[in-house]
Amino acid sequence: MSTCSSVHISLPHSLTAATWQPVQGYSEAQTVQSLVVYPRSIEDCQLILEQCRQYGYLICCRGGGYTYGDMILNSDQIILDTTQMSQVLQWDTEAGTITVQPGVTFASIFRKSLLCNWALSSCPGGMDVTIGGAVSNNVHGKDACKNGNFGDQVLHLKLLLSSGEVIEVDRAENAELFRAVIGGMGLLGIIVEVTLQLKKIPSPYVLVTSSHVRNIEESIEVLERSKENSDFSVAWVDPFAKDSRLGRGYVSTGKWLETDKKADVISLRNSLRKPNLLFGLLPAKPTWFIARPFFKPWGIRNVNRLHYQLAKYQISSKKKASIPQLFTDYNFMHNKIPELKHVYRPHGFYEFQPLIPRACGVETVKELFLLCQRHGSESLLCGMKVHKADDYLISYEGAGYSIGVDIQIGGRPKEQIVQFAKEIFAFTKNCGGKIFLAKDEMLDRDTFQNMYPHYKRFIELKRKYDLQGMFSSGMFRRLMST
Repeated sequence: MSTCSSVHISLPHSLTAATWQPVQGYSEAQTVQSLVVYPRSIEDCQLILEQCRQYGYLICCRGGGYTYGDMILNSDQIILDTTQMSQVLQWDTEAGTITVQPGVTFASIFRKSLLCNWALSSCPGGMDVTIGGAVSNNVHGKDACKNGNFGDQVLHLKLLLSSGEVIEVDRAENAELFRAVIGGMGLLGIIVEVTLQLKKIPSPYVLVTSSHVRNIEESIEVLERSKENSDFSVAWVDPFAKDSRLGRGYVSTGKWLETDKKADVISLRNSLRKPNLLFGLLPAKPTWFIARPFFKPWGIRNVNRLHYQLAKYQISSKKKASIPQLFTDYNFMHNKIPELKHVYRPHGFYEFQPLIPRACGVETVKELFLLCQRHGSESLLCGMKVHKADDYLISYEGAGYSIGVDIQIGGRPKEQIVQFAKEIFAFTKNCGGKIFLAKDEMLDRDTFQNMYPHYKRFIELKRKYDLQGMFSSGMFRRLMST
């Protein structure tokens, strides 16, 4: 295909200059060279499509770049970065509907909506995730137990096809295409506009309650109970604990707070500001560099043990048992830890996020943790959430529990990682579960097709609407292309 020296794309001055550059997913596990273009409008996107049709280039759509793996990689081809298509086009404070370009972030929406007591009813943990990326990955958050995945709040969207045509897509108009675009990994066209229905909330504050749990049985019991009386829930699990302590940790639940207290512009702005210093004192990048030796497996074990004991003390002493928090402080707490992924450099990391069906029971979840222990692949930060089913074609959904397992690449033989990946994929498949594609870069084709049985219909729709076969990615070629 094309190379850095042979690109033919010629773009107008209205676009930020297109450049060949090394590109990584969020995990930084692999690097490719791609021509990255930054459109500002639908017309810019149409021009790019026209030239790609002319010269035979393939396009991969990218939002904020928080997808972990090769879903946003496109070696020796085009990456269409939508971050400069970042305008809020309409905001109805009475009806709670908002229409945005794909590059608008969650932070941008909450800066507006929380001042009027409106919130997105499904929200991931990253404030800089774009709406286009959220649609393409059908993302989820701490509210998945109550509100499902992100796609359920999408009213309609505009999709730019490879032909250059813009079409309206919603549950009534092009309904099956709508089910494919939500969670469709940007493979059917360029999402150029999205309209969302927000949820009215009593206040912008959440009453957060933390419960100490002694093992995985208690973790799941508290998570299940929280579905009835909480709007948010997530468990932190110590993956190194053994025997009767396996799965110990704490569960954080939240409920929208009934109060007249309003969010003001300044507090909201401060809440959404990403710090440059750890603990308000230490510069992040050099601190993580110094800390890297302590985040080897033995160090991670001790970090988890210390984190567990500290959380247990704080909860038992009522210091953090139940506290009100501005929603953005609660939901985007990981953004308060600047540049955490630097601890995995220079080699990056892999994350595996299996979804284990509820019907499999607690013992299956325990077996997953034991599998990680046998491979010495316990996670640095292991979170567990409750999920519900939806009906999108390529969607990470189902009544069950998701468990995030991230492992450092540095210091591990490649074959060890490959073997661990094979076993965790086989384990998940055999219990009827799924792997979250937004964080995957190692799943094999046969296992993917088993986990996502509607993929054949997805491919049929892609062939129908992407007649030129222009939309692609490393993940598409790995899992679906023929």
